Amino acid sequence: MKKLLLAALLLVTASSIFAQINQGQILAGGNAGFNAYKQGSDKVFTFNVSPNIGYFFINNFAGGLRLNFSRSKQKGADDAYVTYGIAPFLRYYFLPGAEKLNVFADASYGFGQEKYGSTKLKGNYYQIMAGPVLFLSPNTGLEFALYYNSYGGKLHENAAGDRANNFGLSIGFQVHLGPCGKMKKK
Repeated sequence: MKKLLLAALLLVTASSIFAQINQGQILAGGNAGFNAYKQGSDKVFTFNVSPNIGYFFINNFAGGLRLNFSRSKQKGADDAYVTYGIAPFLRYYFLPGAEKLNVFADASYGFGQEKYGSTKLKGNYYQIMAGPVLFLSPNTGLEFALYYNSYGGKLHENAAGDRANNFGLSIGFQVHLGPCGKMKKK
């Protein structure tokens, strides 16, 4: 009985090995990141969390929505910047779906609300990130990324009207759900 169960498990695993990033899959997960940057003479530390859900329209290419929450604190300031937002995103995986290690690029543009003390203003932001993803199983991936953010809106702009731009590192976890059928031939 144990051998039969093991054989069935191997058969299911082998047939779903190509299920990582194929058309029709659903992508659900998110990432967390941090960075420290300087805007003018201000030193700022930021922490962010971004859950997402997406859909693979074609093999290797997904789009969806990402929620964003970030908290930034300037050195010596009493209050922190708190940003909430929603952003559509596009993501592309560069290697075939059967690879245990892959590389992705991701871009998003969003809108949100920024709060600093009692001041609340609306803003916009865009993010570009890229990095490797290690598939721990055929349907779960651990991501490491370098990202670039640019925040705009009255709260983040300085006297010269500059946007708050920064680089950072993030770690993420994605689950790939959906049909685990055969890969479509091109």
